[in-house]
Amino acid sequence: MTINIALCTYDGIVLGCDSLSSITETAFLPYRNGNTSFVLDKEGNPVADEDGNLLLKFNINDTRQMATTVFGGVSKMFCLYQDEDTTVAAVTAGLAIVGGVTIAEQAKRFRRKVSADKRTFNKVEDVANEFKDFMYELWHEDYKKSGIPDIQYFSTVQFIVAGYGRDDVYGRVFRINCSDNSLVEQFTEDDHTGVCWGGTADYAERLLRGSDGLLQYKVNRELVKAMKQQRESTINDLSEAITAAGVVLPSGLDVQVREEQLPTLPWDSVTADVDYGNLSTQYAIDFVELLVNIQSGMQRFARGIPVVGGRTHIGVLKRGERFEMLNEPKLQHKHTGYADEF
Repeated sequence: MTINIALCTYDGIVLGCDSLSSITETAFLPYRNGNTSFVLDKEGNPVADEDGNLLLKFNINDTRQMATTVFGGVSKMFCLYQDEDTTVAAVTAGLAIVGGVTIAEQAKRFRRKVSADKRTFNKVEDVANEFKDFMYELWHEDYKKSGIPDIQYFSTVQFIVAGYGRDDVYGRVFRINCSDNSLVEQFTEDDHTGVCWGGTADYAERLLRGSDGLLQYKVNRELVKAMKQQRESTINDLSEAITAAGVVLPSGLDVQVREEQLPTLPWDSVTADVDYGNLSTQYAIDFVELLVNIQSGMQRFARGIPVVGGRTHIGVLKRGERFEMLNEPKLQHKHTGYADEF
């Protein structure tokens, strides 16, 4: 699990991510949601296995991905393509290993393949499409080997791909999702600037939007349930009032009040008032650092094993300049032993 941030201004594009990688297992917490029941036989008695353990039945939607191991120092940001006129980089979230190697190594293999094939690109979209196809093939091959019966239960790999192409009028940012083999451009309207995120970014999203996707989903679902109950109550009250007035309704009459419009709430009306386009590059760097560090900081204090954290990585893209990752540390041999005479 990861946080990815991309901020596009008039001056450049700043990418940010954390550096933790976690190993997760699918867990089922049988008593947390109260949706679990015992398997019963025809007489209504609980069924046990050969060892005498009672069998439970549960909804697969009540399972959770839970981290069991976490590593630091992971590379989630990398350059995909670079020449004198076109520079494209990416950050990744989701599976850390695809095709038996890390995502960062697969990005290096992609670059070597493009170089060996003497391919050149003049648009960010062309690089993003090529990389999407490259990663989707690897990811889908891993799915076929996994033995998982339905692809929706196989973990995905996501990317935010950004950069400047020789034929691009402005900086461009794309989102890739291997689970549906999709490529979607961000910031397509108006001034083509803004901020987007991927991975685990609920705290950062709440800061910017006042809510996050999970909260919106739950509120909308409760709103739909409340409206359904209100419709049914209205129909019942109307039927009782008609009957009490002595009106005889035709037999077989079935009155249904249809919902013609899905409920919506003004989630985007209280977003943070930030002029993304006019941020200087240094301000943009500071802003991306803030978002990554907020997510990392809250993960540190949240219940369970932190899955976002470690060093915050920042990368900068500017037209006509090489992709640069800022203040990147070199590998170190820090623990040299108990004696320091030599």
